[in-house]
Amino acid sequence: MPQEIINLDSDDENENTFERSNVKCHTTDIVELNTTDSDSELEIMGSNVSDTKTKEETPVTLTPQELLRKRMAHAAEQRLKRKFVEEDTDTDVSMTNNKRKNTSFKTKFNLNSATVTSTMMNRQSSRIRMISNTEYCKNYGIDGDVDTISLEDIVGSNDLVRTYQFNMLIDFDYLEKFVSSKDCEFFLINKSDDDHLHIKPSSWERFKIHSIDVSHKLLKFGTHHSKIMINFFNDQTCQIVIHTMNITEADHKIQTQMCWLSPRLSPHSDSSKYLDFNQPNVSIFSDTGTIFKRDFIAYLLTYENPEINKIIDIIAKYDFTPVDVVFVGSSPGTYEYQDWDKLTKPDAKPMLGYGRLWQVIHMLNLQSLTGKFVGQSSTIAGPCDNWKRNILVHMLTSCAEKGYPMIKKSDYVYKSGNKKLEPVIIWPTNDEILKSWHAPLSGIALHFTTKGKWKAYEQQYDDIKRYLHKWSKFTLQPGNSKAGRSNLAPHVKTYCVTEDNFKTLKWFMMTSANMSHQAWGKFEKFNLLKYTISSFEAGVFVAPMLLKLDSPSKKTTVLIPAYGKDTVEDVKLLSENKIKAGIRLPYDTPLQKYNENDEPWSQPASDRYFI
Repeated sequence: MPQEIINLDSDDENENTFERSNVKCHTTDIVELNTTDSDSELEIMGSNVSDTKTKEETPVTLTPQELLRKRMAHAAEQRLKRKFVEEDTDTDVSMTNNKRKNTSFKTKFNLNSATVTSTMMNRQSSRIRMISNTEYCKNYGIDGDVDTISLEDIVGSNDLVRTYQFNMLIDFDYLEKFVSSKDCEFFLINKSDDDHLHIKPSSWERFKIHSIDVSHKLLKFGTHHSKIMINFFNDQTCQIVIHTMNITEADHKIQTQMCWLSPRLSPHSDSSKYLDFNQPNVSIFSDTGTIFKRDFIAYLLTYENPEINKIIDIIAKYDFTPVDVVFVGSSPGTYEYQDWDKLTKPDAKPMLGYGRLWQVIHMLNLQSLTGKFVGQSSTIAGPCDNWKRNILVHMLTSCAEKGYPMIKKSDYVYKSGNKKLEPVIIWPTNDEILKSWHAPLSGIALHFTTKGKWKAYEQQYDDIKRYLHKWSKFTLQPGNSKAGRSNLAPHVKTYCVTEDNFKTLKWFMMTSANMSHQAWGKFEKFNLLKYTISSFEAGVFVAPMLLKLDSPSKKTTVLIPAYGKDTVEDVKLLSENKIKAGIRLPYDTPLQKYNENDEPWSQPASDRYFI
């Protein structure tokens, strides 16, 4: 287990998003970003550099909260040392034999046509996939890995020639264990300091690695929180992966994670179609894949990075027609929109953050006046202002209701029958985390401050505790969990609306975005569509009418929750004019509300377990 990588993933402005203990400074392999007037060139200098001068470190005074987080990181490291058993000698030898010596690698990449390979079992199966966790399932004796996707499935192909890894935390030496290709080139995109990127000195020599630092784009308290892979293969196909996992052993092994994978995409055979995404009058209904391509490229352009622009030049040549979900991204900046009516037309340009969620829901006519807006994440950040406005209760619910995304008043309380969505927040209790697989370590990436120097923390908690629901009611009986993740703490982030208590879903979204205004946007005024986003985020929105199914076009598609597998039972649903498509849920339903004795896993109360 890499000792330097400890996951304290949070986008709360008062949390230290990442801490490490026992940081080692390696001066034998240096990555320099040489900036010119027109470009930025990544230069890798080998271990034979002799005249490199290390900069003197300036002593840093840590706040009490930062000191506490540092202690938590140290505690986590010690616990991980005790929890995880080192791989035996045979495994180590096998892994060593699979590693590549990348001494004379030369990329051969051309754009010829290739066959599109679907990553779905069938067209009615869930577009959102569970990431497998065989150790967890074996430990609890449950069959919770049916239809799951593994890290080996995603990056383990012998034909993988190039992978772009966008993430917050990247432990390269953990990632490369799952890569079997001998000719793979790695591009690692994040805030590329020692706190966010871990690469052994020897790995720079053995693998072709490029590190792309995007820290210059981050606003104060912002993070590069997106979790994206762009993989290219020898047959010239490309696959986009959007997921919820930091590339660390802790994230992979002790937390619930999910992902979306595009089908294998092929280049256009006709070069005149390379700019298909930039044509007028494309519609989200008839050109869903092209809209995804347009929005994804628009997101990549916000990095304003020449190396990332090269990715755009490549994927612009690909045919995204098989894609049937909508990309929803966030990028640091302040955004203001005026003509609201034009923003919801089928060919409207993409917005970002909570504006994009509102835009997509209204484009597709998926607004709701009744039902539940269910949000589940690994961070509930501080309130949006000095009062107690919560991002889900006061903002995201408005995006899914009819009308414009007006921010609800700070004293808003949901009342049944008022033609508003009921806010539902899934958040594990203190007891659930303590009974989870690696408790209390499992809760180290879960951030929810209920008390602090800022009074608004307590005000927010007092306001939203009425909406809190448990992660699972089966922590004592994991075998009874339909979802198969009752004792595996959540790091996945999902949002959905159900109008019939989970018989069906009106829409579903998986994303990296927690319940925070840093991720979704902090509004300027309650009646203006003007807001500031601090972080990079990426997610996919699943809408039933956009799914490409093997069924007569006259049938209406309905999203049905799937538990423990990616498909739903083939039984009649309401009428023969409707066809079902599964959406895999990471949690069990019916949801169980907190009782009067339940306390959320939160700070500062949970800090006592790490001191």
